[in-house]
Amino acid sequence: MNREQAISNAAQGVIDIHRNRFDLWRAARGPKAGYLSIDTPEEILLAAGVVPFRMTGESESDTIDACARLSTNYCSYVLSCLGEGLASVYDFADVVIFTDSCDMRKRLAETWTRELKTTAYFVDLPNDASNISKEYFTERLRKLIEFLERRYRCTITDDALRRAIALCSTSRKLIRRMYEYKKRDIQMLTGMEYVEVVKAATTGLKEIFNERMIPLLEALEAAVPTAGPKRPRVMISGSYFDHAGIIEVIEKAGADLVCEDISNGIKYCEGQIEPDGDPVAAIASYYLERNTSARRLEASLRVRHMLDLMREYRAGSLIYYALKFCDTNLHDYPYVLQRFKDEKIPVLFLESERNGGNIEGAKTRIQTFIESRMF
Repeated sequence: MNREQAISNAAQGVIDIHRNRFDLWRAARGPKAGYLSIDTPEEILLAAGVVPFRMTGESESDTIDACARLSTNYCSYVLSCLGEGLASVYDFADVVIFTDSCDMRKRLAETWTRELKTTAYFVDLPNDASNISKEYFTERLRKLIEFLERRYRCTITDDALRRAIALCSTSRKLIRRMYEYKKRDIQMLTGMEYVEVVKAATTGLKEIFNERMIPLLEALEAAVPTAGPKRPRVMISGSYFDHAGIIEVIEKAGADLVCEDISNGIKYCEGQIEPDGDPVAAIASYYLERNTSARRLEASLRVRHMLDLMREYRAGSLIYYALKFCDTNLHDYPYVLQRFKDEKIPVLFLESERNGGNIEGAKTRIQTFIESRMF
């Protein structure tokens, strides 16, 4: 078996966790809890013996029933997740955890409670990382712990929380190690494979994920930097993103997608929870400090973080992707564009539906944008 095949096989082993997730979830012991936002504290759910998994909306492209209950002017990620709920895709789930990551997800939580039998629990999420916000969020997480203890007749101890923190921290470290190879010009995986590896981490099956990541990292360690002419290095940032067609167009146009500054990318694994002290307070601090999404009040902090990533991954241009009706990212875009113009960094803006099959218009714009970076 050659090096490329070894890497491909190891990556497939990790990606299969996501692709086979429904069978794995049903086979896993303990209750299951769905969530939509990566700001949901998986550690607390794991400490309660719950399998926390991210709902992706990808198994239900028909959103007619969801639109009838919400509106047609909601982002397609929210609508497709509600469509999955209405289609009983997650009939094995015991509870769904919502955070107020955006106003549409608030409305989704209300609709889910009204329309579906699955228990919904809503967690208030501050939009800054001030001391008072951390104190407030810590108390909200203690309320979540009380809810889980009542529901599952368990006691969530500090030791259980620390074990869960260690487990999740290991997953994040492994993903960050994988991203290190992008910095070293080792482009042995496609951009979509990186996204699918992160999706595998969000299935909540951490032990399986961590175990399967080791062979992948070992295979990547044996690889050498990609030979040949240097290709344009692109970063993508913005809304929920898993559009394989767009990634394929970027790569076929001759560019490398070197950083996915999205919830299915590097955003999921940034930072580390401090293991000392009060574990609940540590979890609260981590999720607020890591939060560099468009919902955050300090837009300047977010853009500074984006620029740091551009330098870290040596990306020469940015593709800013917004789901149609994603108000938070659409609202932030003019400020992002101006700051990147000030830094003389080219930006391409794309607005799309997450399940959009016809991307010919976007394809032409992406190709033109990439080709202009080659000369």
